[in-house]
Amino acid sequence: MKKITWMSVLVILLGAAGCAPDEAGVAETPTAAAPAAENIKPDVTLTNTYWKLIELNGAAVSPGEGKELHMILRGADQVGGYAGCNQFTGSMTVTGDGLSVGPIASTRRMCQDVMEQESAFLQALENAQRYSISGEDLAIENASGEVTMRFVAVYME
Repeated sequence: MKKITWMSVLVILLGAAGCAPDEAGVAETPTAAAPAAENIKPDVTLTNTYWKLIELNGAAVSPGEGKELHMILRGADQVGGYAGCNQFTGSMTVTGDGLSVGPIASTRRMCQDVMEQESAFLQALENAQRYSISGEDLAIENASGEVTMRFVAVYME
């Protein structure tokens, strides 16, 4: 009979130990990776976003005539912006990750120091074939798959 009693006590103790909270069930304090995950922003939409040009053909972009170069893709078929000296507008077509821009029309001001950059920007837009967005960054590729332009989304206040 004593053997059964000791066995019963052992079973009860083991059962109680199984019900006790273990350390795996205790809430852990957030690690350093958690705040970084909060800083990751979802991908910005291609259209109706102010895209500031930051790189053109692998080189940093300088502001034109005191204003940053940018584009805004309005709706599903229009693009417009500032190319460094002149405002521009044009048509565009977006299909999946494909992007086709043109023809582009622009004002006709002459600005000595920025005309070469402006021309390269407008040419790169007309040669656009694909785009990709990662967070707030937009990359545009030509037909050869080379990234010709990089933009960053800018939020207006």
